Amino acid sequence: MDDKEKKSDRKEETTGLHPAPYSSEQVLYLPQMSYTAIMSSREMAGSFLRYLLHAASKMVPRQWTAQDLQDILTFVIEGGESPVQFIEGRYLRKRIQDQIVRAERYHEPFSLIVIKSKDELNNETYEVMVDLLGERLRKSDMVFLYKRKIAILLPHTPGSALEKLIERIQKLSQVTDALKNVELGFSTAYYPSQAFATPYEILDWIEDELR
Repeated sequence: MDDKEKKSDRKEETTGLHPAPYSSEQVLYLPQMSYTAIMSSREMAGSFLRYLLHAASKMVPRQWTAQDLQDILTFVIEGGESPVQFIEGRYLRKRIQDQIVRAERYHEPFSLIVIKSKDELNNETYEVMVDLLGERLRKSDMVFLYKRKIAILLPHTPGSALEKLIERIQKLSQVTDALKNVELGFSTAYYPSQAFATPYEILDWIEDELR
């Protein structure tokens, strides 16, 4: 091995990263990259993140985001537990708008479920319902709470997945004492869908469902 090859090997060992097979403008190649350096420089941290996203897309072909990697790391660090996000209803519209942008840019589908109760749920029944959803949903899913309705936003979820999820929720509610006599109704929508001429029509749909 000549001196040039040895020098190249030492460079790769120092950085821990191999030169990116794509534009150097996308991934910054830094010979002194280390954990301390990454955590001290937004530019270097951004370069490292882009490298990870590129590597992830090679292993699982899809458009990966920083949030996706964060969700996976959190899931592993927390020992496989996947706490669902329970959010105040007033934030629902903004979160749907975020998903619309993502769907348009990366072709990622998302779905919505609205669960309605004929009668207003008391605190105990409401808490049981929330716990039930927490057991059946993913960390990336978002639950928005209202008095007699619950809206669920499901990122990365096509409409074809909704029927089985609703069946699981219904079956579990039927064997849960606090929910046995509660009459629940389900409304669903997903995007992209021929039901909506424009992406923002799904916002009108959710507002109608929650009135």
